[in-house]
Amino acid sequence: MRRARKSVETIGGVPSPPKAADLLEPIIGFIHKSGLSKKQLLAECQSAIHKASTTRSRLSVVHVGFRKETIDIVNRWLRDPNYLNHNGRPDELPLTGSRSIGSLVKACRVAVTPSHVLSYLLEFGIVKQIASGRYRLVRRSMDFGHSDYLPFEPNFRFLLDAVRAATNRLQDSKVSNKLFWQCADNSRIHPRYTKEFLAFVRHRGLSFVHEINDWLDEHETAAARVTKTRARVKRLGIGLFGIVSENE
Repeated sequence: MRRARKSVETIGGVPSPPKAADLLEPIIGFIHKSGLSKKQLLAECQSAIHKASTTRSRLSVVHVGFRKETIDIVNRWLRDPNYLNHNGRPDELPLTGSRSIGSLVKACRVAVTPSHVLSYLLEFGIVKQIASGRYRLVRRSMDFGHSDYLPFEPNFRFLLDAVRAATNRLQDSKVSNKLFWQCADNSRIHPRYTKEFLAFVRHRGLSFVHEINDWLDEHETAAARVTKTRARVKRLGIGLFGIVSENE
């Protein structure tokens, strides 16, 4: 895996690199519980490793780092009246000034510099610079999609969250906070509707995610935003993804 450019990786850094075992152990444990022997599991793993190593994809997986602060900043830019224009939409902001990306970062009370935030947002196409020199928010969420590579940390985090939701009871069957997942799908849809469906889900899903963000913001512990304070907190949230199967 190659590393991203310095401007991208600096904001996220890699304070504690994720371990593959964190993702693999619950998956292997789940399959093992289903009845496969260790010998069968080992054979399946070896086969999977062989197939993965011979993939023809030219898309690189790049370490970009990951910090939730970028999501918080985009969410605040979308909803804070101080950063909206007269039409109620996110205003175009300069990097510095009393009403700027810098003041937005300060309002979020996060331990990251405005210039690093800006380079991250530009890299993923969340903002763009316009003729006036200001920056326009062009996406309604912190989207980690990139045309040139697949970011490692955000996608690894998503995979880990999904696996935990599916297997958490195997770790402790008496756990009180039972994670869950829900699914709405239909295998009798013509492929021509795929693009329309994904656009529909992205639009409606984003509205739902913003509603969840509002709830989380209302219940956030103020001390948790101060880096020098060790508040007793947990990460809560949801994940949303589209489903498009192979031809069945």
